[in-house]
Amino acid sequence: MQKKILSDQTLDELKITEKKQRSLFLLSILSFLIITGISAYLTIEDGVTLYTLIPIVILPFVIYSLVHFIRVKDEIKSRTSHILHQKRMEENR
Repeated sequence: MQKKILSDQTLDELKITEKKQRSLFLLSILSFLIITGISAYLTIEDGVTLYTLIPIVILPFVIYSLVHFIRVKDEIKSRTSHILHQKRMEENR
């Protein structure tokens, strides 16, 4: 299944995408925090090892998840503001 770009999705599809992206972002944050905690513990116990670098490797995935979530929210915001603007214009006629 090929992903639709955000501008091609309907408002309902965007809301579903937003829920999915929110879940993915929260899961990635939770995973990052757990791995960071484990890495910090192992660093305290054993000193600096390869485990110390794992949170740094995972951080780009968390950032990507955040950026995509923000893009979806911005697209929804722009669409709803556009729809509200159109309704106000129609009411003023």
